[in-house]
Amino acid sequence: MYLLLIFFLTLAIPFIVMPGMIQTATDSPYKVVLRSTLVISAAAAVVFIAASLTGAGIYSQLQELAKLMSTEAAKNPMVIEALNMAGINEAERADVLVQIYNSAFQVLPVSIMFMGLVVSYIAYLILSRLLKRHKDVRMMPKFREFSFSRGTGTAIMLMYLFTWILTETGIVGDMMLYANINLLFDLVFSLQGVAVVLMFVHLKRLPHALGIVFVIVLWGTSIGKLFLILLGLFDLMMGLKSRIQGRNIR
Repeated sequence: MYLLLIFFLTLAIPFIVMPGMIQTATDSPYKVVLRSTLVISAAAAVVFIAASLTGAGIYSQLQELAKLMSTEAAKNPMVIEALNMAGINEAERADVLVQIYNSAFQVLPVSIMFMGLVVSYIAYLILSRLLKRHKDVRMMPKFREFSFSRGTGTAIMLMYLFTWILTETGIVGDMMLYANINLLFDLVFSLQGVAVVLMFVHLKRLPHALGIVFVIVLWGTSIGKLFLILLGLFDLMMGLKSRIQGRNIR
């Protein structure tokens, strides 16, 4: 029930908070999307707190759900074959599946934030097109022009380093904090890397569809994802995209 409420809020909040900000046209589209994402994250945090105060918290409920799903999945021949678990008994298979589910549940906070970011981005595209019929509004730039600020990149890197140190030294024993910061780090720099790839495709006058396919392929592989992260890291720290644009002009 609580996750369903968070899902509903994620879909509804952008269409509630963004129209006024879009109409004022004082902030960039990306700032508006970011503010909407922060409101969604804050609302989700309130739901998490309310759930823990009124009974079993969301994570406790998810852990119980993971046990039930794992027990059923451990009997499924398709799951056994897909995960190559024929060599272990049903109880051991269930334990492995519980660990997989719990690992996925650990990054729920950042996953909700990312979903809020995507929904807010799409909502801005829809709302700006509807509102421009009645008033001049700032349209969303092409994603190739997107960039986090250098300060944001530095802050994410420091958060990652600080969390890694706390986890490795045992000061923070729970891996949940590290898992979420690690995912946030990956998402921020890989999105920055995607923008660099799309800019390169645009400057080389290659088909835009080719750029999208290339990004999907990169995002879908571990090596490709690492390439996007490194690309985004170099872009934020060294202005890689600006260098590419400068060379193309010359």
